[in-house]
Amino acid sequence: MTQYDLAQRLVEARRQHRLIEAPAPDSLPPDAATAYAIQQAVIAGLGDSTGAWKIGARAPGGPGAGAPIPASLVLPSPARAAHGAFFRVLVELEIAFRFAEAIEPRGRAYARDEVLSKVGVVLPAIEIVDSRFAEWPNVAPLAQLADAQNNGALITGHAVAYAGLARGFDFVSPELALSFNGDSLLPEATGNPAGDPRELLVWFVNHCAAMGITIEPDWTITTGSYVGGIKLAEPGRVRGHIDGLGDVEIELT
Repeated sequence: MTQYDLAQRLVEARRQHRLIEAPAPDSLPPDAATAYAIQQAVIAGLGDSTGAWKIGARAPGGPGAGAPIPASLVLPSPARAAHGAFFRVLVELEIAFRFAEAIEPRGRAYARDEVLSKVGVVLPAIEIVDSRFAEWPNVAPLAQLADAQNNGALITGHAVAYAGLARGFDFVSPELALSFNGDSLLPEATGNPAGDPRELLVWFVNHCAAMGITIEPDWTITTGSYVGGIKLAEPGRVRGHIDGLGDVEIELT
């Protein structure tokens, strides 16, 4: 299977709403660069554009990973979507960012202070995690990366100015609430595995620069779950709240 073949299969899976088999071990993307190229090819094949990115890391200071989210799957809160539009529904409560200006690729790396000085707003978000692969989650990491890092959709709440929030807001352990049809979904322990999600923005800016991608100020950059991924087997209303940021909501019909 070539890079083009996997991209085409992923496009068809989305268009036809049909699960596909994961690539065999000898047909996996050979490296992350190929998986990232497949991500871009899928969005182009769908005739869509990038509306957001999901980024994350498994531990503070760990290697980052990310994926673009098609603009058609970025939904402002309060949102409404069919539960059956997804192959499976796992919800995550996240903190997201938008930059105040476009950030162009360049030859030298962007420093942390420079990146954070370009942050415009912060907002609460719910990510719907999904996969086009029938065997998920038992799928090789590079195949998952190629498949938009398992993104199904992103719901975005009201934006809050970063300048007035940065000093007093606890990005590591914010107060949270998440419910489904009024029942709490919060696990006993919450927290982003990457620690302070702002550190991921530095990786993201330099990742895009290395790929020759200009970051647009209307893109929403969501930075990993504070609650893990919680599976929802039926329709209902999901409400999230992050103190200092506000609410985000989706009704799954």
